[in-house]
Amino acid sequence: MEDTLIELTSQDLEHFIPPVSMEDVISVFVAYDISFIRNFSSDLYYVEMVDGEPLVPLNPMGSYSPGIEKLFDLMSRERMNMLSYREGKIWCSYFQVNSEDL
Repeated sequence: MEDTLIELTSQDLEHFIPPVSMEDVISVFVAYDISFIRNFSSDLYYVEMVDGEPLVPLNPMGSYSPGIEKLFDLMSRERMNMLSYREGKIWCSYFQVNSEDL
């Protein structure tokens, strides 16, 4: 799966519903030491920390923190398949939309 990462700007976030700020998104990445989140579809996500290790909920049947869950919701609504934090910037890629999907 090849991703074309594009920088996500504050102007991009203005149009998201519900609204989210760049500071909110960055604060989740920094608080949990996250490198990237990959959305494989539906409710299947992979969260990788900056040390290359996966971040998993403490309880195997539990959920992630509310901040991370909010990013999952954002990614689902906006059809993002990857959200990454590097060099102080948020990067994302989107699922491709085929004409058959419309």
